[in-house]
Amino acid sequence: MKTFTNNPITFILLTLMLSVTTISRAQVYDVVSIGAGYTNQTFYSLADGEVSSVSNTDWDLAFQISGFQASILVNGKNNVRLFRSGLDANAWGNITANDTVGVLNSANELLNQDTSWWAGAFNITADLSNQFDLGWGVYDLATHVVTGDSLFFLKLSTGTVKKLWIQALQNGTYFFAYADLDGTNEVNATLDKLAFAGKNFGYYSIINGVTLDREPNKYLWDLTFQQYMATTPIVYKVTGVLANDSVQTVKTYPVDVNTVTPWGAPFNYTICNIGYNWKTFDFGTNTWAIEDSTVYFVYGRPGGLWKMTFTGFGGSATGDYEFTKEQISSTGLNENGGKPVILDVFPNPASTQSHLTLFIEKFNPENSAGIYDVSGRLIHEIEIPSGNGLQDFTINTTDLKAGVYFIRVTVDGNSTSKRLAVIN
Repeated sequence: MKTFTNNPITFILLTLMLSVTTISRAQVYDVVSIGAGYTNQTFYSLADGEVSSVSNTDWDLAFQISGFQASILVNGKNNVRLFRSGLDANAWGNITANDTVGVLNSANELLNQDTSWWAGAFNITADLSNQFDLGWGVYDLATHVVTGDSLFFLKLSTGTVKKLWIQALQNGTYFFAYADLDGTNEVNATLDKLAFAGKNFGYYSIINGVTLDREPNKYLWDLTFQQYMATTPIVYKVTGVLANDSVQTVKTYPVDVNTVTPWGAPFNYTICNIGYNWKTFDFGTNTWAIEDSTVYFVYGRPGGLWKMTFTGFGGSATGDYEFTKEQISSTGLNENGGKPVILDVFPNPASTQSHLTLFIEKFNPENSAGIYDVSGRLIHEIEIPSGNGLQDFTINTTDLKAGVYFIRVTVDGNSTSKRLAVIN
């Protein structure tokens, strides 16, 4: 009996033949609730629905776990406010209430930037000319320690003002101290990154003096529904949707919501692309109106491409977000790991032509694509478009005999294959 396992291309293609899944293009209606008064934060997967919903009022600070920016957030939802003191770490023991006079105002307030998770309120004072300045401290290239050099004032949801010093990030542990302005009730605390493995942030409540594990694994969700402080275009507490790190989104407007496609749209990693302004409050009718002719496209964590259209909002009475979602493409199988290149091949089966949808991070002249038969023989070379981002183009299948083929694309060393059936 003849075997094919000695031919690596054939083996991959036969494996793919057994693992190909069918894309469901049905539009799905869903409701996500963050509760009356917008109390909760809900983490959501477009593929799997709600992942978890947790209180959004039980924490004060959030410390970055993954990545290298050492981002630290404040809880704007819970009215936690951070102010620059203008004092360096050497002044810690000498601070009095007089040091807050004229300081606790909007001119000195530090805010999380709603464009990125990695631009926390503690980080935005960084000296941009010094790549090792993280805002609250400076990274030492020799010791790999971030040493805190700045002091802050933190106004809690209770109205109490504390002095705060992020002392260091060393060996994966954040060290920080906080106290009343007269130096009493001082607490020296730590947050160990290892305790929050697989999360974007680890959380801390100053009011209760405890760490909190609030987030699901960062690879399990695409969007978070919550109330937060917006900084673009104005500073305002809003209720909206933010994207997970590494999730790409784009707003398309004004469009026909039934026919709009994402091809050529400027996807990016700005977390507030969906944001909050898909709705407006009508004071005349005391109801929320949804912006018409607006569609959002989301390239999610696993690589699936989704179309999302909001249909309703319950306001503070319920905290309900109503929307429809539709999967535009599934992920391809990436033979080398990493992000898939092929997002979709449709229609499939094809008769005279099919569309090939790719995601290209960066154009490379060595990128290649082709149609192969089930024995691994190249039947037809495909010219890769020169643009970046989402690319959609037509493949002529008129000259192909009826049968099963595989399209294989290699971009920047990442290869993805998808089954293509041709019918006459």
